[in-house]
Amino acid sequence: MDWVTFGRSLFTVVCFAFFIMVLIMAYSKRSKNRYEEAANLPFLDDDKVEEAPHDEASHGARK
Repeated sequence: MDWVTFGRSLFTVVCFAFFIMVLIMAYSKRSKNRYEEAANLPFLDDDKVEEAPHDEASHGARK
């Protein structure tokens, strides 16, 4: 076995280990609250959008 084949095999094992670490971090119970909060972010400003006056331009846009 030459060094190139050994290097490629080692790179594959390191990438697989990194992938498993990312999966463990993503599905851990510690990060569940963070992901639930991020999932609810689009729904937080619904009341503000309905109450905003429709006459005025928003976000710096001109009429």
